[in-house]
Amino acid sequence: MTVPFHDPLWVQKKITSLSKKLGWKKKHLATVSNYSITALFSSAPSPSAKHVYLSAGIHGDEPAGVLALIEWLENLSSASYNYQFTVIPLINPWGLKHNSRLNEQGIDLNRAFHKVDLSPIKEIRRFLEDRAPFDLALILHEDYDAQGVYLYETPANLCLGKKILEEVSKTCAIDNRPKIEGRKHNGGVLSRPVKKSWFEKNGYPEAIYFYFQLGCKKIYTIETPSEWDIVKRVQAHLSAIDTALSLLNS
Repeated sequence: MTVPFHDPLWVQKKITSLSKKLGWKKKHLATVSNYSITALFSSAPSPSAKHVYLSAGIHGDEPAGVLALIEWLENLSSASYNYQFTVIPLINPWGLKHNSRLNEQGIDLNRAFHKVDLSPIKEIRRFLEDRAPFDLALILHEDYDAQGVYLYETPANLCLGKKILEEVSKTCAIDNRPKIEGRKHNGGVLSRPVKKSWFEKNGYPEAIYFYFQLGCKKIYTIETPSEWDIVKRVQAHLSAIDTALSLLNS
């Protein structure tokens, strides 16, 4: 793969060209440290169409998700036209540029979705609340310590999460450590307790915001091993996206 892993300007150019190619609308959400945070979104093809959200790059040292979303959009299959999409390919462009988990203020944006006065969180929240409701949220991440792919499922529904990983395992091995992030898991599927009081104290990840604030009932945070080959990681994310979409209406 010869694309620049940590170039937010390249990502922005891709977003602009993809908006034109797909006929989707593009919305500038915020400017942070001279970098634009931009969403792409499609209209609903029918009143009954499922609404799917995809995002990546909230942690700038996790580039595979960003690259996967760009590649997925470039090769969007005709079957996907049955859905309505809202996509934010890069939430933390400063972090991507500097290979940093945190933003330019040293804040982990994935613990800050409860902050209504923090840019770009406040602008993203306003945009998402205007676009809601969502039937599925796919949030692409990476993990430095991972020894394969795993995912968080919010709320618990082991059937769907396991099916996603079964398909992903054909591309990339599933993390088989006894515990992941200190937690027991079911074949790479982590289903954390969803206790609102705990997250109010410790900070809202994007997935928890989708659950409590937007009422989304199918939320998957996909984690690929960031020290593995970038092509394999991108392919794992693409497999997870395609599988989740194919299962959404089943």
